[in-house]
Amino acid sequence: MSLKQRFGNRAALVEALRAQKIVQGDTAVAEAIADVGELLEFAPGQNLIEEGDTDRDMFFLLAGKAQVIVKGVRLYPREKNVSVGEMSAINPEITRAATIQADEPTVALKISHLDLDAIAEKQPRIWRLLAIDLSGRLEQRNRFINKPNARPRVFFICSAEALDIAECIRAGLQHEDAVVEIWSDDHIFPPGGYPIEALERGVNESDLGIAIAQPDDLVRCRERTQSTPRDNVIFELGFFMSRLGRARTLLLVPRGEDLKLPSDFKGLTPLAYAQPKPGEEPSTALGPVIYQIKRRLRELGVRKTILGEK
Repeated sequence: MSLKQRFGNRAALVEALRAQKIVQGDTAVAEAIADVGELLEFAPGQNLIEEGDTDRDMFFLLAGKAQVIVKGVRLYPREKNVSVGEMSAINPEITRAATIQADEPTVALKISHLDLDAIAEKQPRIWRLLAIDLSGRLEQRNRFINKPNARPRVFFICSAEALDIAECIRAGLQHEDAVVEIWSDDHIFPPGGYPIEALERGVNESDLGIAIAQPDDLVRCRERTQSTPRDNVIFELGFFMSRLGRARTLLLVPRGEDLKLPSDFKGLTPLAYAQPKPGEEPSTALGPVIYQIKRRLRELGVRKTILGEK
């Protein structure tokens, strides 16, 4: 027997609908929904609803699990006994606000917005239950959107060998209205810590990510010896780009170095910095790149919204 066939019997379908959050055991409402609904089964990865679409059907999840996806970001699951698609069903002026995608084999009963209106006309308490359910979902969604930072937050990643460069740049930004945090090797990999989770949290809270590349290691590539940054700096640069976007990710490279970068980073324009000469003040050598960072920071400011923990 397939998952869908479990609900082929009307009595089984009505009983499953009675358990729905907005039905709350009301047999008359469950029977009315069963009479007009279309029973559907979705394979993993198949969409029940697609963000931006204009259809207005509503779905009651009877079995399985689906994922809420907004702008490509997977937010939270929806499981049996809850409904999805109410907002568009209620309001004809809005398109679908999210994609609902099956995470596993999922069975749902689909009803049209017209059938929902007809049922609610006879059972008006449904509107109140829908309002309560939607307010709870709004509160849940708000937990994933944090307030923008009061001041721009700059997040530096570097190897221990580049720490002096990062500290000098931070000193050069001290008069900017910004918070600057530097993570070096000992910060990223603390004893007994959880580096990936800590890095994810730090980047999510930031407005500008800066990776400082040093020719710390040498790699032989196609019979040619070239300098390449350490693997963790390359990883963190990619992490910046995935979370903050290309415009808010900066890569600083020493001027004059033939630095090898992965092909995935082609199109990212590095900012060259001068290594201080013997007897030269670091602030003098790094002045031009500090100025470029200031310009980018003033241009971009804080992100409008910051994605919270997932």
